[in-house]
Amino acid sequence: MNAQQTTFKTEFLKRWKANLEFTLEVARKMPEEQYAFRPTGGVRSFGEQLVHIGEGMAYIGNSALAFETVLPPSDPKDKDAVIAYLKKQFGALEGAVKEMDALFFEEAVSFWAGRMSRRNILDIVFDHCTHHRAQAIVHLRMKGLKSPEYRSW
Repeated sequence: MNAQQTTFKTEFLKRWKANLEFTLEVARKMPEEQYAFRPTGGVRSFGEQLVHIGEGMAYIGNSALAFETVLPPSDPKDKDAVIAYLKKQFGALEGAVKEMDALFFEEAVSFWAGRMSRRNILDIVFDHCTHHRAQAIVHLRMKGLKSPEYRSW
């Protein structure tokens, strides 16, 4: 059992690094003047999608473990500020995961969707990032930009 728990932390951190790199590639692909682009009313702009990734990471992730949440940029159209924010927020969660031992992630905690393991909550954080990055990729494609190649490893 201990090897399996150690594997979660090791594998999560490896995937988390790839998640950040992929997200940053998506963020860099869109020209800054298009960060305000939204395909239709009632949906987030490209920049808002990226900021929401960080906000969701902080909100959901802090249910699993306490870590510093970074203030989002005041202007989601500011490409450099959005990218800096993502780097800091991804790094804050990564640092908190690194500090914990393997058994920590198997503990069940209260979560708004019911009690679940910290590991499961971190999987939800990862899934949330993927979901909103995919929406940002649609924004890229609607602007005629080629998205980065998919990877999660």
